[in-house]
Amino acid sequence: MKRLLSKSWKLGLGDLKGELTWIAPEDMHECREEHRSGEEISVWTGHALAGERFQVRTLWRKAEPDRWEGSISWSGYEGKLFVEEIHFPVLSTPCEADSRFLFGGFETGVLFDLSRQKELVRQRYSATMCSALLNRERDSVYFDHRDVRHAAKYVSAEVKDAVLTFSCIHALPCGAEPETAYELPYPNSVGFFRGGWFEAAQIYKRWALHQFWAENRRGRSNPLEKIAMWVWNRGSAAEAVPSVLKLQEDLGPEIPAALDWYWWHHNPYDTDYPDFWPPRDGEENFRAVIADLKKRGIFTQVYINALAWDLDTASYADGGEESVTVTRAGKPFAIEFNTYTHHRLGYMCGEAPKFQDRISSLVKKLHGSGLSGQYLDQVAVAAYRQCYSPHHRHGRGASAENVEGYRNLLKRLIAENPDWPLTSEGCNEAFMDLLSGGIACAALSGERMGLSPEREYVPFFQAVYHGSFAVFGNYALPDGIPPWDSRWPDEDRWKTEEPWHRLFPEQFFLEMARTCVWGIQPMVCNLSEKIRTDPEFAEEYRFILETARFYHANRDVLFRGTMLSPAGFECAENAVGFLVRTIYTKKRQETTRKLPAVLHSCWRSSSGECALILANYTNREQPWKYGACEGSLKPRSYVRFDLKGQIPV
Repeated sequence: MKRLLSKSWKLGLGDLKGELTWIAPEDMHECREEHRSGEEISVWTGHALAGERFQVRTLWRKAEPDRWEGSISWSGYEGKLFVEEIHFPVLSTPCEADSRFLFGGFETGVLFDLSRQKELVRQRYSATMCSALLNRERDSVYFDHRDVRHAAKYVSAEVKDAVLTFSCIHALPCGAEPETAYELPYPNSVGFFRGGWFEAAQIYKRWALHQFWAENRRGRSNPLEKIAMWVWNRGSAAEAVPSVLKLQEDLGPEIPAALDWYWWHHNPYDTDYPDFWPPRDGEENFRAVIADLKKRGIFTQVYINALAWDLDTASYADGGEESVTVTRAGKPFAIEFNTYTHHRLGYMCGEAPKFQDRISSLVKKLHGSGLSGQYLDQVAVAAYRQCYSPHHRHGRGASAENVEGYRNLLKRLIAENPDWPLTSEGCNEAFMDLLSGGIACAALSGERMGLSPEREYVPFFQAVYHGSFAVFGNYALPDGIPPWDSRWPDEDRWKTEEPWHRLFPEQFFLEMARTCVWGIQPMVCNLSEKIRTDPEFAEEYRFILETARFYHANRDVLFRGTMLSPAGFECAENAVGFLVRTIYTKKRQETTRKLPAVLHSCWRSSSGECALILANYTNREQPWKYGACEGSLKPRSYVRFDLKGQIPV
């Protein structure tokens, strides 16, 4: 711990409405410290707001040779305000000019360039609970928060004068009266290591793989494992299905495709949730289409949102107000995702019986329609929010209860629809024992979705958990044109389209290759018959088929394998142009990023074989080198090299 410039804490006191008042060590009247072998104990006593008997105690215990676990508690509190937040640990440590900050809390994991982004404000953990300061010349600094209930917690970090100040913010539930004593119910780690994001993942992995969400998955077969290519299509059956049937024909029956079908429902997208039924084409036709897909061996799931209720739809009066997550300001928490219809989607609390009854009824109908499984949007990525509703049983500001409520919903859906896989949004550990898989889009297609230049996604989640939980996705559009819901106002639709695939010729190939190389099941979005039959898109369609065949042939590592360190690989750098555009983008935007010309990953199979996976997404042959191996990779192609003692040290 001597390598830290300081270690501290803060308590945020409030009335559940206004500004917080802060208590920090320098505000306390006395401090006593005790140092013994492997332990550092500090006790602060007395504060004007909290009372003379008020004590805050921190304990740092050496848990591993280079990792410490910290705990914090207080007692004797006599104040009138609630302790709403604990900031612990608050640590200061030197950083370098080119240091990066790893945040493992969103999707696959993201790196922040600290030379360009000096401050991170309340980044919410929703995937893993791990962060790290990554230095090149000095030791990197590791942080984790070992909370098996996944209560709401946030990371804040700031760089000033070559010093990073890191803080984890723990949100606390508040009862009818302030607690007189409390102990944060999980340890918080600080460690030191040499290396980058992959080495940080290996530290977290030693703990994470022994937790119930990972142990409950171990050894289980996954019904999604054989899927070689997902198709994310939207619209009526006539719009969404024919191209998937043709894709399956072209791949052959031994290489399964899957359909992730959006906009099958009668309502406009991001409007009128959760009132999805009846199907857009009628119930009878819906069942017939699904039966045909199943006969062709195509795994099919449809979209529903299992967390949001539209505040602007009539059914909201039948239970939405009593179920919605309430903010600290006393307002329903809602987001206007749809910039065309301007409907507000309210986030439902985990304690929402009428909402969950509606979801249960809907999912039973979908199960009975013959679908292969069910997608439940937002649950796994957005169920961590605090709720301040005074009408719910949980404490005001509670969040772990929110996660527990959605875990109970998933358990209910599994019991009511046995042997039927459920998937949700994002890479997540809080729900991965109950779900078969999750979709990841921002990490694989971050540039298309407006990724800030100071951010870079990395496969941190795969380095920790790869091997049983199916992650699939991206937002790869062969022609660069997102789908359009015919139920949206036509005046908002782009009036002209350009040949985006020629203006940004590497974007689609990069997104597909990145997905496959990271061990994520590949996906193509808005696949139309035009992409399959028009000679203009012959190369894009060939690459779709090649990606599916390569992924399927190498599932021993790309689905079941253990990720190895990516260090030691060399290739040229390539400037890639990107069109920044999703379904709600209203005007043209573009960006350019410098990226490796050859993407790579290293894996070990369950039988102990090690493999180097390479992908060239460019239209030029690309040389590469890895330890004693070197070669040249054909344009827009994949290759696997078996490694026998050739992995660089």
